[in-house]
Amino acid sequence: MSYTLLTPKARDTALCCARGYYQEGLIWGQKSWAGSDLKGAAARSGGSYAASREALVARLQSAALYVERTKGPRGITLMVIMTAGERKRAKDRPAAEVASGIIERAEKARERAAVKAAREKARAARQLAEDLPTLDMLAHAR
Repeated sequence: MSYTLLTPKARDTALCCARGYYQEGLIWGQKSWAGSDLKGAAARSGGSYAASREALVARLQSAALYVERTKGPRGITLMVIMTAGERKRAKDRPAAEVASGIIERAEKARERAAVKAAREKARAARQLAEDLPTLDMLAHAR
């Protein structure tokens, strides 16, 4: 379960704003923005973790990123992080919906690029196999 919807264009800036493993976990969506995953001593000092979350949100906003806290499936706290330009192009649509669409399109593009690279690698292997008898003949001719 990811607690953060982070668009690819906002990723580098957001990671630069994170200070420490806890905040990086928040950015990557591994940690809960509500603090519900804190255990033991961390749960007892939850106030400092809440302050850390709020400081991260303030740094993200000062870095010109759009940050919105919303409720996701089953009422979990979900943070949407995107560039101001992406949010502006989205107009009145909900931020979570827009970010999900952007992330989905980026994943599809990455998959298409991987398929294309695999095709090119297979094509190069076929061409090498076709040229191998000629290369073998040239090597033995010397």
